[in-house]
Amino acid sequence: MKLRHLFWIVFVLAGALSMIGLGIWQLGRLQERRVLNATIASRVNQPPITLHGDLLEVQDMEYRPVVASGTFDFSQEIVLRNRALNGVAGYHVLTPLRIEASQNAVLVDRGWIPYEAASPELRAVYAGPTGPVTVRGLIRMSQARPSGLAPADPALGPDRPRLDAWFWTDVSQIQAQVPYPLLPFYLEQDPGPDPRALPAPVHDIDLSEGPHLSYAVQWFSFAIILVVGSIALAMRTTRANRGGET
Repeated sequence: MKLRHLFWIVFVLAGALSMIGLGIWQLGRLQERRVLNATIASRVNQPPITLHGDLLEVQDMEYRPVVASGTFDFSQEIVLRNRALNGVAGYHVLTPLRIEASQNAVLVDRGWIPYEAASPELRAVYAGPTGPVTVRGLIRMSQARPSGLAPADPALGPDRPRLDAWFWTDVSQIQAQVPYPLLPFYLEQDPGPDPRALPAPVHDIDLSEGPHLSYAVQWFSFAIILVVGSIALAMRTTRANRGGET
């Protein structure tokens, strides 16, 4: 066997094994996604927790239903950038709920408003109700910037004591501009009876299995194409060489 033939065989086998490995990895990701989806579905269907303002053990609590009573503080309200509803660009409104009989508050994502209504002056029309309220929603964990490629919220300081529009619901960072303690998670408010009312609460829950299965099939297909194509090319080359020798 010539050296170049041996090199080509090693190259094809290594490439095929790498592709098969990537396909198996995607199947593993698919299984992880299915387990996560089952966990989320189980938590969403559990009885609601009544929030009294004390620090919950938040581990394994994301997506748990919650009931909280208190008063909204619209003076400390902020908005989240880059949120869409039915393909329409907008913001989400986050308002601290001062929990009754407690010194603590919890941020409540009250839902989506149009892009053009996001300034403090224009969104004042959504500042209600102003008295005691009971909010139902889901626990969501504080969001950190996911990667260095993602947009960053500027740091607060003497030259920027407050930021109205945020990219991420980073409760620890938002806490720096709120004059009372915030719980280390936030609530995603349940949708109300009127789907046309603004802000429009939306639960950001993706229970799809993602593209992992299709990616796995693609990688396995690439491996088969590489091996079968290499064999066909080798057979064709062999026949051509034999034809040239006669």
